[in-house]
Amino acid sequence: MGERNKKILLEQLQIGKNKYCADCNAADPEWASSNVGVFVCVNCSGIHRMLGTHISRVKSCKLDQWDDDSVAFMCERGNEVVNDELEKYLPVYYHKPVSSDPQVYKEQFIQSKYNRKEFKQPGGPAHYEKGRLVGNLHKRGKEDKQYRVRKFVLDANEGTLKYYIKQEAKEPKQSIPLTTLHATLSPEIIDHPNGLQLSFLVNGVTRHIYLYADNGKEAVDWYITIRATVYSNLKEQYSELSNDEIIKRMARNQQKQGWMSKTGPKKTEPYRKRWFVLDDRRLLYFTQPLEAYPKGAIYLGNRQDGYIVRDGLPAGQQESGYGITVTTPERDFLLLCEDQEEQRSWIAEIKNVLTRPLSEQDNKDLINHKQTYEKRRKSVARLASTSLSAVVPTSPKQKQHF
Repeated sequence: MGERNKKILLEQLQIGKNKYCADCNAADPEWASSNVGVFVCVNCSGIHRMLGTHISRVKSCKLDQWDDDSVAFMCERGNEVVNDELEKYLPVYYHKPVSSDPQVYKEQFIQSKYNRKEFKQPGGPAHYEKGRLVGNLHKRGKEDKQYRVRKFVLDANEGTLKYYIKQEAKEPKQSIPLTTLHATLSPEIIDHPNGLQLSFLVNGVTRHIYLYADNGKEAVDWYITIRATVYSNLKEQYSELSNDEIIKRMARNQQKQGWMSKTGPKKTEPYRKRWFVLDDRRLLYFTQPLEAYPKGAIYLGNRQDGYIVRDGLPAGQQESGYGITVTTPERDFLLLCEDQEEQRSWIAEIKNVLTRPLSEQDNKDLINHKQTYEKRRKSVARLASTSLSAVVPTSPKQKQHF
């Protein structure tokens, strides 16, 4: 009987959505919640155990013994039926986790889905949509790099996220417009399981703020509430766009981060290691992770306007790694990755940006970028001219006496 039941379960794992984890979509799950009726991957099975057996009883489809009633229940339920019930009112701004998402996000999604059942009834996720959230987060100082508790206030009516140095302060230290605000869960970057990263524009320059919450629920609540508020603003601003188009617009931000090396505009400078962040159409680079402002940025337009990415470096450049050349109308940017997998990943991400049509806002950003680049070029030229004129050669007849 045991072998027969195991055979039935393994057959169920090959049917439809049972081929993928019910919670993170990882392929080939081998575990199940016997009282809920879903098949899950090994990582999500561990999170299910954290719920307690009164909510989810986890068993291995291959290693544990299954009785006839439990197997019949799994055949009756399955991932498609259960997800149709428990995710029926999952909001469009609350993206369902994938296996590569941070652990804290998967944990809180599973808590919301099975314990709090937020997505089963209409109005369950309403607390994310109030447009206002007040709380304390630990913020990394721009100068001393120390984390200190700061009061944060999200207000959709004002269109801002503000933070205050002191709880009783009347004036905020900074007011961040929601129109350019993007939030990501970044535990690995911040080296804290509940880490958050905010990015936004200040006078056309990307600014980053690094935070962490005291617990996972707070971190994910802030992340989802910011997403819900930004989604609502975009929906109002671009009423002609579909939900999918708005979500794609939100998903373009903070696509990839990692180390690469780059040389300077003359192509003769030594390659220096930099931390790169792909932030929508800006490929930002920093001296180190967790810096507030980037050292520079490469604007990624559309390939029809002369923006190209390709593997390898131009002739004459020695590759001590795996090269990438990013061509823009202004210049070529030469980059090096430490391994081929990273090279291919960066090229794929950049290509995705270059093949995307420019939106109205993208065109405005591009004009602003070109103006900034031209100002910088003229400034560098003036500085070089001043430096040269300051060096006056002394003729043999004009000897100086000291």
